[in-house]
Amino acid sequence: MASSHPLPILISATGPNVLLERVPLTGYSGTSAYSEDWLQDLLYKHPESLPIAEINPAFSGLIPICREMQTPVGPIDVLYVTREGRIAVLEAKLWRNPEARRKVIGQILDYAKELSHWTYETLDAAIRSTRRRDQGAAQSLFEVVRAQNAELDEAQFIDSVSRSLRRGDLLLLIAGDGIRENVGAITNFIEDHGTLHFTFGLVEMAIYRMPDGTHLVQSRVLAHSEVIRRIVVDLRGGQIDQAELELEGEQTESMPRPDLEQQRQKFSEFWKEWMEKFPLDDQSQPIKKPTTWTNQFFDMPKESGGRIAAVAGDMGGTVGVYLNLPRQQVGDRIYDAFLADKTLIEEEIGHQLQWSRNDKGQGVSVWHKFGDRILPQYRNEAQAWLGDVVNRFVNTFRPRTVSLLRDE
Repeated sequence: MASSHPLPILISATGPNVLLERVPLTGYSGTSAYSEDWLQDLLYKHPESLPIAEINPAFSGLIPICREMQTPVGPIDVLYVTREGRIAVLEAKLWRNPEARRKVIGQILDYAKELSHWTYETLDAAIRSTRRRDQGAAQSLFEVVRAQNAELDEAQFIDSVSRSLRRGDLLLLIAGDGIRENVGAITNFIEDHGTLHFTFGLVEMAIYRMPDGTHLVQSRVLAHSEVIRRIVVDLRGGQIDQAELELEGEQTESMPRPDLEQQRQKFSEFWKEWMEKFPLDDQSQPIKKPTTWTNQFFDMPKESGGRIAAVAGDMGGTVGVYLNLPRQQVGDRIYDAFLADKTLIEEEIGHQLQWSRNDKGQGVSVWHKFGDRILPQYRNEAQAWLGDVVNRFVNTFRPRTVSLLRDE
């Protein structure tokens, strides 16, 4: 089976080293010994095998809750929760049918949309019913999590889960075999259809045959930006913002997490230093305090409902700047006016821009990749690029927006 990854080598203390053979799960040579149910069961019993920290460290420490939990839009393969009350949904998919790819993407987005309308009580009832069916005991969500965290505070945990549901602050995972092919199309589909504040990750499961007949299972995140960007979509007031992760405003963590605090401190220092080194030309542009995550926002005039964001993705080595406008009468007219002036705008920005519009939002963006990681290797270069492009975005779009609103 062809692979873009090197094969692992088993180092022997007594005999020759062995290059492990990849076991194909899909295609004509795929083995029926490994089914989606087998993969689902494996990842339910061993969530630690999933490289969550590479996707979003805020979801580290997944606790398996149940399998095949029924919802009005279909059964969720595996449901996890962290001790902080954050929810993860996993779909196990062996891509034996290429036509099913977009179907499973749409399915997991449907789960996210459905869960965003649930209350804690709705979720807890579904979990009790599922665990009664599978294990003969109707354990509550809190009881399952407290079994692994004896000091868990019930009121705090319920509040955290309720907040995650309300915000749609979920981790959506698709784990399977052979999903590198056409990943770009999958990413575009996610970007076009996302409507919630979720993190999405694709995980490839590779199985290797050991000399003694046992097997080694290895998971890999498809995380490089040339293959897939980790997407978080945040819907606020009718406008859609797409970036890697955005935790500005409402605090999503109600319990202390040293790893998250370290991440927040890192980005806070990055943005503080950046704003000091690269002040904006337009002194009328409102400036927010340094954010503690990957996005630094700049509000456009209030009546427009738009905002500009600088994005420092770090994990994929990608930075970007985007302007988003809501899909409403004023936002549509402003975007139409920008689009009519596209050539001149791109000359002023100095970059070829990505223009996008769907039923949830519309916007303009530009992205640039620096190696595999931004911090610390490309800190200065990334800050300089962001400083120049954000300044150009503000200088170009803010006066145009003010003028268009005055005409309105």
